[in-house]
Amino acid sequence: MLPRYSTNAAKAVEVIVWLADACPGIDVYHLVKASFFADKKHISEYGRPICGDNYDAASYGPLPQTIYGLLKNDPIDILAAGTNGRLPFTIDSAFCVSADRAPNIRKLSRSDVQALGEGLAHVRDRSFDEIFVETHDDLAYLNANGSRMDWRDFISEDDPDRDAKREDITETAQFVAV
Repeated sequence: MLPRYSTNAAKAVEVIVWLADACPGIDVYHLVKASFFADKKHISEYGRPICGDNYDAASYGPLPQTIYGLLKNDPIDILAAGTNGRLPFTIDSAFCVSADRAPNIRKLSRSDVQALGEGLAHVRDRSFDEIFVETHDDLAYLNANGSRMDWRDFISEDDPDRDAKREDITETAQFVAV
């Protein structure tokens, strides 16, 4: 059974706003991949994802379900975020995301912001194809075989504490508040 975190949709909104604010004109693809690389970093270092989003091994790479749902204006994700239906970002005809306000930093920890910055730096100047190839070669993506990705596989195979970190995720994921 895959470990599951409780998704915090309100925090997912802030992830989108933070990335769009930090990188004006970021497209949807780069935004969701920045989120993926940020979560890989955060779970490896702190044992929890940023907003607990579940990633599917989708045809264009890892796809955070709640973040993508919010970007698509999915009513259930919007209601889960506790908004009045108006999200604080817009997407233009070229699929670029713009923040309508600054991110609410009270909802993001310092480590969240640091990991988001690193995730963004990782994808910022890379092409769709470069990111596509890298994410499709990722162990978590490969092991998911088209299904839900396992958080334990986000930890690098060369991490000397990999086994202990994987065990910790198995034991604590359902109890961790993100």
